[in-house]
Amino acid sequence: MVSAALCITLATDVWGQMRRRGANAPLQLLRQQLNKAGAAALDSNQETALQSAIATFRSTNRPAAPEPAEKAAREDYANSILAGNNDAAKTAADKLAGLMSARQQIRLEAEAAFAIQALSILHGDQVSALEASVGKEGLLRIVSSLIGPAGGFGRGMMGAGAMGSRRMGNPM
Repeated sequence: MVSAALCITLATDVWGQMRRRGANAPLQLLRQQLNKAGAAALDSNQETALQSAIATFRSTNRPAAPEPAEKAAREDYANSILAGNNDAAKTAADKLAGLMSARQQIRLEAEAAFAIQALSILHGDQVSALEASVGKEGLLRIVSSLIGPAGGFGRGMMGAGAMGSRRMGNPM
């Protein structure tokens, strides 16, 4: 019971720090957590390598506009709901979920490759100290924070421009 509360407290602390840090300092949280864990600070080679990996990830994984098939599926889904056709909405939801899943899989694979690269830049004692301090999930959150928030699903299931914009009088 105590360890569960400790894990929640640590995860909340890490999450809070990730949300408060500035967008111009992607290594800030990592530096803070290394210091808090009593691990060696990042050396200049590590910082350069991490900044390069971050820049490469961001340039090759920019949020893409939805594919025409996904836009059509979103429209079919919205139209089915607005028409009150539950069966058509279920069919459209299935198609939309498949398309969203494929895009999310690509993003997750890119994030995994980045995390593996970032962890390989850190020294083993740094990784061990972080893991001992914040746990495996906390360590992965810290590494993931280097690339910023994940794109694509922050605007809700319908994405920008679907049902919400119609409600505000904007065309789709």
